Amino acid sequence: MLYPVTEENCVFYFETETGNKVSVEFTELTDAFEAVFPIYCVDIYNKVVSNSRANDLSGSATRDTIVSIIRHFFDKFDCALVAFIDTSTDHKGRARHRLFKSWFTTFASEDFIIEPREIFVSGSESYSLLIIRKSYGNTAMIIDAFDKFIRLANTPNGEGENLP
Repeated sequence: MLYPVTEENCVFYFETETGNKVSVEFTELTDAFEAVFPIYCVDIYNKVVSNSRANDLSGSATRDTIVSIIRHFFDKFDCALVAFIDTSTDHKGRARHRLFKSWFTTFASEDFIIEPREIFVSGSESYSLLIIRKSYGNTAMIIDAFDKFIRLANTPNGEGENLP
C-alpha cells in the first residue's frame, strides 16, 4: 500500500493513517560536490501530530511510499543521491540511518549501490548515504567526490561549513 503523494517544487508530501505528515525534499548539491554530474540531497521530515504517539517511519506503508518517491526521482533526474541523517536533535540518527539503509538494501540492492559514511561535526556524529544506480557510467568518480566531501566535512577547520 502506498499513501497518496502530492508534489510541489521537488518536495513530496503525504499523510499517514495516524495523521502524521511526512515530507521528502530534494535539494541539488552538484556545486557543493564540485561535480560534473547531478547530485541531490534527500531530506525526510516526519511531523508527528501532537495527539499521536505512532512512529510511522517504521511502518511498511511509509517505507514503501518513501522508496517509491525516491525511485521516481531517480527515474526523472538520473542522478546520484545523498541522504544526510542528523543526530543532533534527538540522538536517534543511528537508528534512522540503519532504517533508511535497510530500506534500500532490501528494495533496491539489485539496481543501486549504497555507500554509507559517518560525519563528525563539533563532536556530534551524523550519518550519510550515497545512493547511485549501478548502471551509472561514472560511479567511481561519484564515490570519490562523495569521499572528498566527507573528508572535508570531517576536518576540524572545516567543521560543518561545507555541509548543506
